[in-house]
Amino acid sequence: MGQSATLYRLNKSDFQKVEKNANALQNLAKSYQIFDQSFEGLSFVITKAVQEVNAPLVQQIFYPTNHIGTPIDFSILDFENLPNDFNFEETALYFNPPNLVSQISALLESISVSKFQAQFDVNELNTQEIYPNGLWNTQTDVHTAFNLRHLTEEFISLETIFKTAKENGDYIFSSVG
Repeated sequence: MGQSATLYRLNKSDFQKVEKNANALQNLAKSYQIFDQSFEGLSFVITKAVQEVNAPLVQQIFYPTNHIGTPIDFSILDFENLPNDFNFEETALYFNPPNLVSQISALLESISVSKFQAQFDVNELNTQEIYPNGLWNTQTDVHTAFNLRHLTEEFISLETIFKTAKENGDYIFSSVG
């Protein structure tokens, strides 16, 4: 099993409940979408499809800067001396508020499927070591992942969750792990 990113769509009233109890996110989410090992490839291809000035907005999709709670600063942790009961799960919840959701949605909607597909380059993804490095391929079988068909489906799912969130004034939380 590899890394995945999950995006959770949450309405404004439930956002306040999550602020009080971070554990409520999964139960209160109106919907969610899992990007299993594809999210870094999506970000890379989307970034190529937009103007460079929009790259920070693309980064916000899976790595928002807004958060609830206190983030763990892994760069200062002394892993050799952590207490046995250190909880890596209790960290900040990262989200995009409705105004950023709208901006991201508009950006994604500005990219046609054909433009997205034109930016997909197996060799570049593997050469640039985009996760999952070495697995990007040109196969077309519906049961094979990490190819043009798979990433196009993921792009459409990404665009859909942001469009729905924009239409409803929702927040989108991101969990990568």
